[in-house]
Amino acid sequence: MIHRWCFRLTSRLSWRGGGPAAMSALDSMCLLAKSAKGAAAAHLIAQTLDHPEIYVFGELIDCPNVQALAGTPSAPSLELLRLFAYGTWSDYKAAAAQLPPLSAAQTSKLKKLSLVSLASHGREISYDVIMRELELTSVRAVEDLLIECFYGGLLHGRLDQKASRLEVTQCAGRDVHPSEVSALCDTLAAWHKNSTLLMASVWGKLERYQQQAEAARRAQADLDAQVEAAKSAIRAQHEVGGDHFGGGGDFDVGMDFEEDKIRKSGRSKNKLAPLAVGPRK
Repeated sequence: MIHRWCFRLTSRLSWRGGGPAAMSALDSMCLLAKSAKGAAAAHLIAQTLDHPEIYVFGELIDCPNVQALAGTPSAPSLELLRLFAYGTWSDYKAAAAQLPPLSAAQTSKLKKLSLVSLASHGREISYDVIMRELELTSVRAVEDLLIECFYGGLLHGRLDQKASRLEVTQCAGRDVHPSEVSALCDTLAAWHKNSTLLMASVWGKLERYQQQAEAARRAQADLDAQVEAAKSAIRAQHEVGGDHFGGGGDFDVGMDFEEDKIRKSGRSKNKLAPLAVGPRK
């Protein structure tokens, strides 16, 4: 049950280029598939493969009426739908005799999906490889198809015309084959485990940092207290020193006061006159 849920979720999340419009179109097809049976279901598959915005098909494949096509005359339509979901242009050419013929829109879509598969396995793809895998006959045809993928959101990258190659920066995801779901779950479980360990390490380092910050705060507080104590001791010493020499200070002030009185009374000149130095008469 969890594998089926994971498969549906991955089908939705893997497609990043179509956006809400593509999901809405796929939902509409799945809704129609609830009442379409036999040839009607096969016709619905053809409509889905022709639709310009639908590039994931896992939910439609999972519909009971579509699954019921297996073992019926319409079984090739189901196989074609599966090929669009998981296969490439080369896969179609290898089984073309057992599958319905493709319309022009379906041919273009399958080649675009094949390009996405190529891009998911390497960041650089030469034009020669694209021409060989998709049976294109010219560089112009390669670049036109790539530009359509860019505008459709299937690929993001740069065309290096000098080196005749595609440099991939991002590509859309395709449907995950049911046989790959277990491996995908294992990958997600490993990612979750590593993420948990990483978060535990981060929290441990954060706690150590907080402890160091608290210790530094306490040390700073102790240092500030010692500085204040030293300042208080110095102030106390200055106050004691001021009291010890306070008399001298008052005496100096008294002397200044008496000198001012003498200067004002005019006696300063007489008192200082005998001190004058000069020749005796």
